[in-house]
Amino acid sequence: MKTKILKIGIIGSGNMGGQLGRLWSKAGYEVMFSSRNPEGLRPLVEDLKSARVGTVEDTIDFGDVIVLAINYGTLQEVIDKLKDRDKTIIDLTNPVYWTENKTLTKVNLNGKSAGENLQARLPKAKVIKAFSSHYAASLQEGHREYPIVVFYTTDFEINKELAERLISDIGFEPLFYGGLERSLDIELYGKYSNKIMSREEALASIGQ
Repeated sequence: MKTKILKIGIIGSGNMGGQLGRLWSKAGYEVMFSSRNPEGLRPLVEDLKSARVGTVEDTIDFGDVIVLAINYGTLQEVIDKLKDRDKTIIDLTNPVYWTENKTLTKVNLNGKSAGENLQARLPKAKVIKAFSSHYAASLQEGHREYPIVVFYTTDFEINKELAERLISDIGFEPLFYGGLERSLDIELYGKYSNKIMSREEALASIGQ
């Protein structure tokens, strides 16, 4: 019996969402990229056989898995569109914004991670936190001589097999880090922010 080809909807198709979506498309997944200006994304998919572009609403309807790779300031409008939808979401967002002085400032979530906050605001969804602490440059094809670790967190046991598959199929080494309450460590400015590690190095770092 063949494994179902998952459809992945990318909301936010900049450096991170665009690069990951291309990797998943080349790995055989069906991908839809979206933004506020979907027509501007056509060049992103010209050389991809299993990718297309659409509106955010189209992408939510399309995707078995939704990837959030948006600026945190636009999160509420996407949450409004995802409300009451039973979707699996890979959350790349970080609670930061640019000030008028062009400095990056953290959003106060009262000690919670962006992953926890998203799950609380979308209780019908199943959130996986992953890739938040990586820069787009580390997601290039042929990124390292060895598969680099991508930590992920989730509160749903059913999500773990899916997360492992999606991460490993594009050349990375998945490593479960716990529930969403541990997501601060794997978000921007966390303990593992932009840390490039092999599986052995990562396991040693977390004491396993």
